Amino acid sequence: MFSAILILLLLPILDTSRIRSSAFSPLRKLFFWLFVANLLILLWIGGQHVEEPFNTVGQLSTAFYFVYFLFFIPLIGFIENTLLDISLTNKVP
Repeated sequence: MFSAILILLLLPILDTSRIRSSAFSPLRKLFFWLFVANLLILLWIGGQHVEEPFNTVGQLSTAFYFVYFLFFIPLIGFIENTLLDISLTNKVP
């Protein structure tokens, strides 16, 4: 449980995107809403009994929570930076 809070401290290091706003990033918006849906699932699962379907869903949602921060945030930053570099190099003077 402590690692779920500690991973938030790594967020400034893991976010490598040069675009800091989500206003012009539809990919980041999509993954943000997936994260919100996952958060709601985790909230609901936390109030359920420890039984088989709830246990498996909780484990998968917890895995997605950590994968979101450790994999998707850096991947989105890499994709956005690559697309930004491509669009800037293809400018015709």
